[in-house]
Amino acid sequence: MSLTPGVIQPWEEGLRTDPAAGTFEWWYCDAHLEDGSTLTVEFHTKPPFISPKSPLTPFVLLTLTRPDGMRTDKTCTAEPSAFSASSERCDVVIGGNTFRGEQGKYLVHVEIDDVVLDLELTAQVPPWRPATGHAFFGAQEEHYIAWLPVVARGSVLATLTADGTTRTLTGSGYHDHNWGNIAPRKVLDHWYWGRARIGAYTVVTLMFVSHEQYDKAKLPAVLVAHNDEFLVSAVGDAAVTFTERDVRVHPSTHVPVGAHLEYQVADDAHTYTVSFQHEQDTFLLDFGTAGAYHRFLGAVSLSRRGAGSTDTVQGRALWELLHFAPKKPADEADPLSGSGHIPPVGHQA
Repeated sequence: MSLTPGVIQPWEEGLRTDPAAGTFEWWYCDAHLEDGSTLTVEFHTKPPFISPKSPLTPFVLLTLTRPDGMRTDKTCTAEPSAFSASSERCDVVIGGNTFRGEQGKYLVHVEIDDVVLDLELTAQVPPWRPATGHAFFGAQEEHYIAWLPVVARGSVLATLTADGTTRTLTGSGYHDHNWGNIAPRKVLDHWYWGRARIGAYTVVTLMFVSHEQYDKAKLPAVLVAHNDEFLVSAVGDAAVTFTERDVRVHPSTHVPVGAHLEYQVADDAHTYTVSFQHEQDTFLLDFGTAGAYHRFLGAVSLSRRGAGSTDTVQGRALWELLHFAPKKPADEADPLSGSGHIPPVGHQA
């Protein structure tokens, strides 16, 4: 099956790999809820901390971060027989957990221990694929990592049972699909990913930097939409200017983290600048000598400049850093502002 430029087809959201043959794949969604909580849900063919060469190991991760910073992490590792996924559409089953839908509406059910989530995500922005969505590696481009942001922005209705209490909340959400046939740590120095809802604007960003053996190649991508209209969609170092400032060594994982990120892209009439400012960590996963995964929460701004005027809107955003480059010495650590507000990895609410 071939890709159609500018058109996302239902099969692109289905199972794209043979999960037993040196691959990885996951379906992800997150939600910012009306009470200030954030939710992330991930369905994996294999946990992200094991090799793609491992056999099928179905894995679900749910993270709930409350407004006061208290975090609940719930995981489920199932037998291979408990996994099924359609190759024609998004329809993933891992035990009693399901992630289903087609372009426009998705239903996610997670039931792990005493936490039960039913989440309905309805798209408010058309699906987006940055070019082919693939980054290729190797002399014959035999290795790849792929990314498909299916729902850049959607409305959320979530019914959540936790700590013996059931609540129904509304909010804003996001969903993407990732897969590949090589361990990211083998080709990736690091990446930053982010998404934000800022009033009527929607922003999705990616900054992908390959390992030195692949020439530290940079592959940035930016989407800016207003309501359901794409204002600018750009991919590649020639189209997107990325700036990372106030870089500090994180005290827990000892990887360099940019406290301020900026993406700039232009069309015929306007220049758009998207800025992320770190305020607090919401999730940390230390891979030891292999690297670290960080998820952040903070301020985001979008400036639109053209015809002698500049409009700026501001909001809050969730973004991440996946880092596989060598770590810095512990004595170089310099805490980011607000990084101590979130309990360390492994804390259970």
